[in-house]
Amino acid sequence: MPPTAIKWLVSIVFGLLIGSASFGITNPLLLAVFGVYPSAGAGAEPLDSALLDRVAMASVVLYVLVAVVSAVALARIANLRRLFGWGCATLGVMLLLTAAIAMLQIDPAMHTGGGPGARDANTALFFTLLIFGLPYIGGGLVLTIGGAVLIRKNRDKSA
Repeated sequence: MPPTAIKWLVSIVFGLLIGSASFGITNPLLLAVFGVYPSAGAGAEPLDSALLDRVAMASVVLYVLVAVVSAVALARIANLRRLFGWGCATLGVMLLLTAAIAMLQIDPAMHTGGGPGARDANTALFFTLLIFGLPYIGGGLVLTIGGAVLIRKNRDKSA
């Protein structure tokens, strides 16, 4: 394949990965905007299916929008190694933001109090964060640092 085709292929793959990682950021925000989150202390009520359909459609539109914008922005980079660097750095930041948004969604009031039940709940919370958060944080840091190294090592000599 010619270099332009390889550049577009790499940009599209990174765009799809970045769009899919951005879902973890945009979906909770859309749920809050559309008012799908129940209020604290309220009983469980069935959700409106039309509202959930609107949230799903808005999520898909945002996913496609982020994927296309990131793919086109990455395709404008001439150096393939810098393209890989920017793609990795952007994907790493998205993973780190996804982990941060997930941590903000945890209800800390559920894990307060004393007694053996509260200690068990706090231990379960710790291991849940460790099991699900560590891969996002570790992968995000590795991708962000690796991308920054690729960007710094492959600077244009004319600049």
